[in-house]
Amino acid sequence: MKKLALLAAVAASPAFADQPVTLNFAAEIGGVPYACDETYTGLGATGAEVKATDFRTYITEVAMVSADGTRVPVTLDDTIWQHEGVALLDFEDATGACTNGTAQTNTALQGTVPEGEYTGVAFTVGVPFALNHKDPSVAPSPLNLTSMFWNWQGGYKFVRIDMVPTDRAAEGPAGWFLHLGSTMCKAASKTEGPTAPCANPNTIQVSFDGFDPATNTIVIDPAAVVAEADLRVNAADTSPGCMSFPGDADCTSVMSKLGLPYGDLPAAEQALFVMR
Repeated sequence: MKKLALLAAVAASPAFADQPVTLNFAAEIGGVPYACDETYTGLGATGAEVKATDFRTYITEVAMVSADGTRVPVTLDDTIWQHEGVALLDFEDATGACTNGTAQTNTALQGTVPEGEYTGVAFTVGVPFALNHKDPSVAPSPLNLTSMFWNWQGGYKFVRIDMVPTDRAAEGPAGWFLHLGSTMCKAASKTEGPTAPCANPNTIQVSFDGFDPATNTIVIDPAAVVAEADLRVNAADTSPGCMSFPGDADCTSVMSKLGLPYGDLPAAEQALFVMR
């Protein structure tokens, strides 16, 4: 009888209690905090000077990592910045040169995770395929921003960092844009979503060991990603900067540093996100 009573008590108690977790992010360019009215120097292969007119990214599949390597999913709160496990980090505030942005900003992810001892964090940069190719005009926030959407076929821009060189060459672009999204998505037209995953999903897997949400911040800085790119010029007959599409010479030194293969070039360790 005592054994049965003990079992009943155990069954009545919650197996796992949830604890809140907040992951803080910061945006920088070349180690300088991001701001819409800031000018950044010494960027890229030619040490370009730029204004950064947009800085946003989608995050999903957030997990805390236990000491044995187990990834425990974080349940993100449902807010205007988070929906169905997808969050938007938005560092621009629509001031200065950030004319395509919004006044509101968001620099943290918030949710809950089962109580436990965690020594790391992991997440994916991107939007899940099931949500990536729907109509943003009827989608809930934060998936309702058409400025973060290519078209139904390609889906969302997982990363949008827009830089405008102030000292561009005569033949240079009006802007040098780092836009990451899925490419080679088979669909009948740009206004229809694919029924099968894209050939190049272009989602970035990020993880950090020794991460403590109470003391560590995840910094997003494109300087290392564009270190070998000339931000003052643009490859002929291509989109300004690197927009992830195959065959763009401006992407050859960039995509691998996002942790992604590009054509015949293998992926390297991603350099966009660092822990501090």
